[in-house]
Amino acid sequence: MRARCTSVLLAFLLSSGCGGGSDLPVMRDLGTTSTTSLVRSASVPSTDAATSTPPTASSSTVSSSTTSAPPTASSSTVSSSTTSAPPVEVATVVRVASGVTLLDTFREAADGEVWWQLPDPGPVDGPRVLLATDLGDPEWVEVLLPVRPNGTRGWVRRSDVTLSTVDTRIVVDLAERRLTAYRGHEVLLDATVVVGAPETPTPTGRFYVNEIQQQADPGTERGAWLLGLAAFSEVLGIIDGGEPTVAIHGTNQPEQLGEAVSLGCIRVEDAVVEQLAGLPLGTPVEIRA
Repeated sequence: MRARCTSVLLAFLLSSGCGGGSDLPVMRDLGTTSTTSLVRSASVPSTDAATSTPPTASSSTVSSSTTSAPPTASSSTVSSSTTSAPPVEVATVVRVASGVTLLDTFREAADGEVWWQLPDPGPVDGPRVLLATDLGDPEWVEVLLPVRPNGTRGWVRRSDVTLSTVDTRIVVDLAERRLTAYRGHEVLLDATVVVGAPETPTPTGRFYVNEIQQQADPGTERGAWLLGLAAFSEVLGIIDGGEPTVAIHGTNQPEQLGEAVSLGCIRVEDAVVEQLAGLPLGTPVEIRA
């Protein structure tokens, strides 16, 4: 995997950097046909950081009770705010059902032509999750798809998935260069971040966490943990045969916090990303301009 701005999407990490290297994960070129499958592949080699190891079975479901303690109040990048978040709706997470190895998605409910096929496990070794956007049909669920362009929606059969809910969410304010994580009305943390450089901006919109990886070497530009998002750079093209996805990850350059120097990924202090790694897969992520 690359070392700069990191993110993990469908099959593995992107390879564009957050400022001088490449820390964006990559998803292989899926082609343009209507029945393209999302095929997993090996991690993209990095020129300035070690490749991360696949997460353990428990890495994507760590509870907040097992994550490291919050940074102390003296930290310059994290506040111990206890204010309440505005009311938020519980989000519905779609997980591929047992026995389904390729999840068929469709452009419309009851459409007979398969659009994308998403492998499970995925994007890397963790369970395949999607974020539901419409539960009104008794036989179908509309979901946010982890494909370009950002915000693409499709439909999956209810019989192919299981549904659960999360009351967590992450909000990233690019102008303020801050990340705030919530559980229900509670503010879990509020931290300064690195965001995309003007020429490689972090995309805005509604996304979700679809991969959580502990990094083999926390001394690289990806830091201790990486949370892959169902989001892509909107300015970078194919990199090493993969789509440039966006992630939230740690950093070995905390002096850059508060700057706009990445390839689109969101970098946070390692003490912060360790706490974020305890959030459930499917947690919504809102990135605001």
